Amino acid sequence: MDPIVKDFEEDLDKVSAQLDFIELVRKFTAFTLLPDDPALTAAFGREAQIIYEGAKRVHGNLPLASGTLILYTCGRFEAMTRVLFEDLCQRLVAKAGQFARLPKKMRENLPLFTAKVISDPRKYGHAENGVRAFVTTLAANLAIDAKVDRINHECLSVTESNMRADILADLFGRIGASNIWSQVAAQASLKAFFQEADSAKVEVAARRRLNDLMELRNRIAHPSGEFEWPSVESLRKHIHFLRLLARSIAELTSVYEVTLCTAEVIDSKPSSSVQKGLEDAAH
Repeated sequence: MDPIVKDFEEDLDKVSAQLDFIELVRKFTAFTLLPDDPALTAAFGREAQIIYEGAKRVHGNLPLASGTLILYTCGRFEAMTRVLFEDLCQRLVAKAGQFARLPKKMRENLPLFTAKVISDPRKYGHAENGVRAFVTTLAANLAIDAKVDRINHECLSVTESNMRADILADLFGRIGASNIWSQVAAQASLKAFFQEADSAKVEVAARRRLNDLMELRNRIAHPSGEFEWPSVESLRKHIHFLRLLARSIAELTSVYEVTLCTAEVIDSKPSSSVQKGLEDAAH
């Protein structure tokens, strides 16, 4: 299994374990304690009483505790997606060897997104010193017949919104993987999840589920008015969906790695406006 997805799944397992605990606590509050039961030792009885009373106090807030786990889950999915994307970018670089052999979309977008990041580096989590490094790297990439062992993948992966379906598609589209959702929807694991054989319908359902999950994340992060907290069962379904989606994307990156690079060397000289912008930023 891809190590990036493996790390993501280990965090999903932690979230699932927390949900299991919440369910156990919820069930525990329904028990009737029998202090004189000979099966209970005195120590166990005391601990059980503490847990029981504490669980009674927070019983009404248990949906909040389980619901807020979705914030972490969505954040981990977004981070995992960006790492998978950046890892794919670096694998494409290793395969191409030359900047001119990288996917056309990738060559076009690198100057644009580098310029975007260096115009406001702190907004995207980079220090001022990162500006010179980004400009130096891109300048080396754009040299005539340049060999390439690094690109500004950190710039290509920036997003300004939650990882909704269109944002995920746009992210991979930056390097020429323009049909990621149709390919995700064609995989058997997603068809089984949605119990649907038609890939087009699976794509619609998968996009909707991811968007609904991100909308739920925003409602939890920015609550207003009445809010119905999600059930543990619905959260489990979201987690299972993200697990399958992450695996599907990881599998597709292996396909993109060997299909996106061009066999032809094409002139990769940047436009004069882009070149001037990069030179100004370097100073």
